Amino acid sequence: MVALQPASQRIRLEPPLSYQVIARRWRPQNFEEVTGQIHVTKPLRNAVQSGRVPHALLLTGPRGVGKTTLARILARCLNCENGPTDEPCGTCTSCQEVAQGTATDVREVDAASRTGVDDVREIIEALRYAPSPGKHTIFVIDEVHMLSGAAFNALLKTLEEPPPNCLFVFATTNPEKIPFTVLSRCQRYDLRLLSNAEVVERLELICKEEGIEISDASLRAVARESQGSMRDSQTLLDQLIAYEGTHISDETVQSVLDLVDHNLLAQIIEACIQGNAEAALHSGQLAAQSGTEPARIAAALVALLRDLVVLRIAKDVSDLIEGGEAEIKALRTLAEQEEPARLRRMFKVLVQESAGLSVTPFPMAVLEMALVRLATLPRGDDVQALLAKIDQLEASNRGGGSPPSGAPPRSGGQSAPRAERAEAPRRPAPSSAAPTASAQPSTSDSMAETADTGVATPPPSNIPPPPEAPLEVVLDRLRVFAQNENRGLFASLNEARIIDRQNGCIRLEVSAPFHRKRLQDNLVEFEGACERFFSQPTRVEIIEAQTPASPGRQKSGTSSKREAERQRRQTALNHPKINVALEALKAEIVDIRPIGGK
Repeated sequence: MVALQPASQRIRLEPPLSYQVIARRWRPQNFEEVTGQIHVTKPLRNAVQSGRVPHALLLTGPRGVGKTTLARILARCLNCENGPTDEPCGTCTSCQEVAQGTATDVREVDAASRTGVDDVREIIEALRYAPSPGKHTIFVIDEVHMLSGAAFNALLKTLEEPPPNCLFVFATTNPEKIPFTVLSRCQRYDLRLLSNAEVVERLELICKEEGIEISDASLRAVARESQGSMRDSQTLLDQLIAYEGTHISDETVQSVLDLVDHNLLAQIIEACIQGNAEAALHSGQLAAQSGTEPARIAAALVALLRDLVVLRIAKDVSDLIEGGEAEIKALRTLAEQEEPARLRRMFKVLVQESAGLSVTPFPMAVLEMALVRLATLPRGDDVQALLAKIDQLEASNRGGGSPPSGAPPRSGGQSAPRAERAEAPRRPAPSSAAPTASAQPSTSDSMAETADTGVATPPPSNIPPPPEAPLEVVLDRLRVFAQNENRGLFASLNEARIIDRQNGCIRLEVSAPFHRKRLQDNLVEFEGACERFFSQPTRVEIIEAQTPASPGRQKSGTSSKREAERQRRQTALNHPKINVALEALKAEIVDIRPIGGK
């Protein structure tokens, strides 16, 4: 049986809670020790030196950047026995009492717990008494935005005309919640988040004085996790010391801060660059096995891709990427394996894919699919080179030139006969596209695939329609014939409408300016095709479409915008170079957006 020790003895054996955390022990005691807030410390020092300290100050900024610390330093400067001075001695009774929070003339009020009018009345009542033994009565009101509206109103008159030698210092993280009547009576200073380099420099000093051994990489990781807050970084350092003592390894930092192994991140990106989706999935699983959330893995990958893009673009990255020489050298080696354009596309894709990680019930599956997409992301050629290749392919399809490298070979270097080319089925437009101007079913849509070969064989397209055929049927058959003659003409005819046909003359109404100009520029070739189709000389007249808006459309701009969007999409879908690119690159249309759109 285990004998339990009496409670009284157990209490006496417990050590007193006398330890002071690093954030309190290393709180700056003068303006020189404040890190990264020179834009605030300099005017405050000048105000103390010149005797122009305002009666009300507002210090704003994120958590842990020095708001309360600056208020205490200012109080020490004003009440120091050698003051007012911008360099308090730190040894006199007043300086020590302010540092310990026991000074009778410096009162710190927590507005989060004292929000009412009665609390403000106590402050106003205290102003009736002269400062003693100090030189100024100073009220530091933290989280001042938590005061109620009535409390702010009660403070207004006193705040505007306080008694002599009285100073109000307000500190808040939400200045937008403070009434404008209060803001107009205060001199405002906005503190900023600290850079990682500034945080690391301060942590290095602390570790040196405390005898703590920790690598520079671990200190940078602590600084990144603190996100610009000096207090948060010092709290994390305290946590690491409590975990492993004064000798802190990189593995401990990775475990305590729940960081992803940088080598695994590099392996994932390298696999995606090489197009190895399987390796990317395996590395992603290894990263997740440590218990790290998929969202954190995705965020780390986004940051790594950002660094790779910067390394491919900028020569001097000393102020753009944080890391040691060996780490930056390894990143540069990885970045040189891929072009900047594809790295930027990978970055954009990963940001889009990881947007839903916080709401999906299957975050790891979403991350894995994002890695697969990164690994299978096609490599984009230079725009000019791609356009030149498409031009060559278009010329080759017309039969006027030899196919470029990578294109399907043609027998004898000659263009395929017309009947043979007619066997190629027309590429259907995506289902999202609106119907074309002609609502009649095209004969090309009725092509049937043979069971043996699977090749669609269209009906003969060189048979002219009878004279009494509707104009829609005439245009439909003419489109099929033009597809075999010239794909560019075929695409432009989708935006055309025959409004008259008589005496060997056809009048075409074309709505899109681009297609109208294309037909006019190739009018001789088009008339030759019409002559072969109708078996008689044919003159073509191309006019601009006149489509007056209906009363309903004039009242509402929604329909007109929808129609304009439909025409843009149809124009893009019917563009000959796009059709050639789809066939040559074996691609498919995913989305169509206007240039500059999102």
